[in-house]
Amino acid sequence: MKNLKKWYINLSIQRKILYCTLGVALVVLLAASVSQYMSASSIVTEQTRKQSAGVVNELSVNLDHYFDMVRNSFEYIANNNTVQEELESDEPYKSDGTELYSYYSRSGQIRRLLLQGYTSIYMNDIQLYGYNGANHLLANNHEINENTAQTSCELAEQAKGRCIYYNASEEGLMYMAKQIKDSLTMKPVGILRASIKLSYLKKMTITARDSLAAHIFLLDNDKNVLIESAENDATISDRSWIEKISGNTGEFLFTADGQGYDCVYQRSSDTGLTVVGMIPMSFLQKTARGLQKTTIMLILASLMLCIFLANILAKGIAGPIKRTSKAMQQFAEGDFSVRLPEGRRDEIGAMNSVFNQTIEKIEQLIKQVVEMETVNKDIEFQALQAQINPHFLYNVLDTINWMARKKGEDNICHMVTSISSLMRASISNKRSMVYIREEIKYVQDYLYIQETRYGDKFTSYIEVDERLNELEIPKMTIQTLVENAVVHGVENATWDCFLYVSGEITDGMAVFTVKDDGVGMSQEQLEKLMGTEEEPDHEAERTHTHLGVYAVRKRLDYVYQNKARMSITSEPGKGTQVILEIPMNGNVGVTYRKYDETVNENNKKGEMRDNGIAGNDIR
Repeated sequence: MKNLKKWYINLSIQRKILYCTLGVALVVLLAASVSQYMSASSIVTEQTRKQSAGVVNELSVNLDHYFDMVRNSFEYIANNNTVQEELESDEPYKSDGTELYSYYSRSGQIRRLLLQGYTSIYMNDIQLYGYNGANHLLANNHEINENTAQTSCELAEQAKGRCIYYNASEEGLMYMAKQIKDSLTMKPVGILRASIKLSYLKKMTITARDSLAAHIFLLDNDKNVLIESAENDATISDRSWIEKISGNTGEFLFTADGQGYDCVYQRSSDTGLTVVGMIPMSFLQKTARGLQKTTIMLILASLMLCIFLANILAKGIAGPIKRTSKAMQQFAEGDFSVRLPEGRRDEIGAMNSVFNQTIEKIEQLIKQVVEMETVNKDIEFQALQAQINPHFLYNVLDTINWMARKKGEDNICHMVTSISSLMRASISNKRSMVYIREEIKYVQDYLYIQETRYGDKFTSYIEVDERLNELEIPKMTIQTLVENAVVHGVENATWDCFLYVSGEITDGMAVFTVKDDGVGMSQEQLEKLMGTEEEPDHEAERTHTHLGVYAVRKRLDYVYQNKARMSITSEPGKGTQVILEIPMNGNVGVTYRKYDETVNENNKKGEMRDNGIAGNDIR
């Protein structure tokens, strides 16, 4: 066993797949050759039995529909006002069906009602009796068996308003009868009776008989045979199977005259009639016998096909795996130019495509990391220049805030709080990604300072969709755009200026707009602003722009993998508009790739410590 395991491990992948596939196929085919023969007969027989039961059930439903139609006719006649008047009349009309009626007489109206419920194809007669002596008869054959009719009427009286079905098979008929009651007092006033031709019911069973090659029986409520329908009028003399019928539906096996039968029955809860189908077992097993030869042929063909396909499968999988292994080895050695063919559309082709895309993305990430390291160093350098002992600044601002509050200078308090918030965001907050609600707070603090500074000359309005509150963006992005709008648009204006900041969701993008009606920019200035220079040349402007539009764009390109878009339009004397589109990736609050993922736990703890001090300094 140990040697066999060692031999198998040392086989190539192609031979492993080939041998394993053939082994599994042989076991499956051998098991199938045995089980198929044993189970095919029972499966096909069971399916045929279910189909047979469905035919019997359909026949039972058709019979129910027919008797429902007759019952509805009875209800219509019994509840008719003319019939009610006739059965309550002191001068009822007695007829044997041979008299001539006046068209507008009550008798003529009743005759027309009976004609509506009477069809000579499946009815022998229909008759209306009244306890007051009324008698209306409509029939093809006027020789009515009075005894049978009287028996059906007595059964209807016992049923007290329900339809009864009485077997008169010796006459070739089945009687239906219903007691009629006064519609107001519910007092019994008569009987409505009709006789159904069994020959018509037998015709309804012919289709079921032919499709099943079976004997079809129709039993009454007492399990007496009303109809037997079979090919060539063959009969089953043994009727002991009737005693096995119980309940409304079921099936059982039965042997009669040396022939096995599957007996399926369905009983109607309305009429009490039971439809019984006696399907020969030879009919049920006929299809199963034909499966024996087919199964053997399929097993042999499957075995040959399996050997052929297993060989193709082994070669098709092992070959691409070898090529992929070789390409990965070259990639591990530092060769980023290696590529795999992508012409295939199967899993191997998809794997090759992913492999190629992965190498391309790694190349792009390396370039982006190098570029972002340069940007981050510049940002860190500028941040270090601004960090003049933040704790000392916070304490000074806290003192100013306390003195202003003591003198009731609320505007000064608010100014100091806003300045502290901006300093805390730019100096102490080590996070590079913030929520929109935090970014908007920075914008509000900055605008409050500027509105206080310019007075009535400058006003602003912020309108941001609340669904964007939990979306994360690079810190100070919108604040930088707002600051540029104030510096370049408002400072040099000689008229009252208005600044509008908005945020909304459009086509899966978070769209932020910063718009002012200040001095605007020329095309040359706009191109310079959108160019590659990180900071303006002017030292005065440097203090205003901080990170600069260039650094903002580079951070957005990195964080959102070049999916974020920023556009600037401006016209001298009319103002400037900046539109920033950030992908939401289908979800609000999605955090995209952060370029500060290398921040360690010590930095995070330091941020929490700085924030805590700032919170105590400025309240």
